[in-house]
Amino acid sequence: MTAEDAKPDWWLANERDREAMDLPAYEPSRFADGVYTHEVVAELEARHDCEIRFFGRNVDWGDDWDVLIDRTPAFEVERTRDDDGNTVYRLSSAAFRERVERAVE
Repeated sequence: MTAEDAKPDWWLANERDREAMDLPAYEPSRFADGVYTHEVVAELEARHDCEIRFFGRNVDWGDDWDVLIDRTPAFEVERTRDDDGNTVYRLSSAAFRERVERAVE
C-alpha cells in the first residue's frame, strides 16, 4: 500500500485542486501535536455513537470555534493557520479527547 492509497478521497481531491491553482501543500486540520483531527474524531464518534464537528459561525479571524457534539455546543477551541494556510487547533489530541470524554459523560 502506498501513502496515496492511505489518504481519503477528499484529501486527494484537495491536493489536486491546490496543485492546479499552484497553492501551497495541503495538510488536513490537525491538533497542536500534529495528529490529524479526522482520525481522532472518527475514533471518538465510533466509541460514543455521536457526531463531532468543528463549527464557526459569523466568526472573525482569530475567534475560537465551537466543538459540537450531536449539534450541541460542547466547548470552544482556539485555532490558527500554519505557513501554508492549513488549520491547526491549539490543543493536543489528548486534551481534545479528554474534553470530548467529559462532554459525553
